[in-house]
Amino acid sequence: MTVLEKMLVPAGMQRIVEQGYDALSGPVYRADDLFRATPAERVAAHGLEGELFPFGPDPEHVDVVRFGTNPLMDLRIPGPPTAPGERPWPVHDKGFLRNAVAVWELTMTRVPTGARFVRVHRDGTESEYSRYGGAAWGWQNAKGYFPPLHLIGPRATWHGLDLPASYTEDQQGVELVWVGDRDVPDGFTPSRPRVHSRVVPVAECESVFEVVVTARWRDEPVRVLQQAGGEALVVLLDPTVESVNRLGATALEPTLFQATAPADELEETHGVVHEPRPREA
Repeated sequence: MTVLEKMLVPAGMQRIVEQGYDALSGPVYRADDLFRATPAERVAAHGLEGELFPFGPDPEHVDVVRFGTNPLMDLRIPGPPTAPGERPWPVHDKGFLRNAVAVWELTMTRVPTGARFVRVHRDGTESEYSRYGGAAWGWQNAKGYFPPLHLIGPRATWHGLDLPASYTEDQQGVELVWVGDRDVPDGFTPSRPRVHSRVVPVAECESVFEVVVTARWRDEPVRVLQQAGGEALVVLLDPTVESVNRLGATALEPTLFQATAPADELEETHGVVHEPRPREA
């Protein structure tokens, strides 16, 4: 299993610690490729050392999420933006960080079970602050818990149920998640208040899959993360300064912008079901 890493901006660290945020996306690289790199070197490699970004000239530490891949992860070689416009944030359109380390763009998914929240200090030492226990458990020691969304990360169908799920670390099983205290299926046990789970073998599931819903909102391509009532939570797929300002989007990271859209304004809505690729013999 390949071990990848994503560097967090301070706001990303706060979302994990305070809210238990468990969506993962953006530029990722092999953890070994930046082994022993200092915080300042990591920031510079990502092109985030300037005054527009929150690290300063010589950060004492940086935080990373270190994780193994799973069969549903969608990793792409970054390409150039598809629309003209001002982008003051880094765009790794050649497939490399600025220190020539290979980088991939991870399509938004749920943090995989066993992922580690690690702080890399200026002297090269590391401190592990948390591990992700799966969608039914969340981040250890985090103040909050982020219930799984149906449109981010794995889902599984099992005995007629269609539920959010997390692969087990060995990827031979999935942990199914039932949110709520009513009509809890047999064999599900409490993991958190109003959250129940059950681990079943992958082989017993009718399917394990991920659904990606995209649309256009006011002529901008977006991914739909959740819809409730008349509103939809979306992220911009090809943001520019103009589109961020026009849509009132909020920056979660230097390249990730989220907004709430009136659901009736979404056009060309399209859903794609991703399933694991067959293993080679």
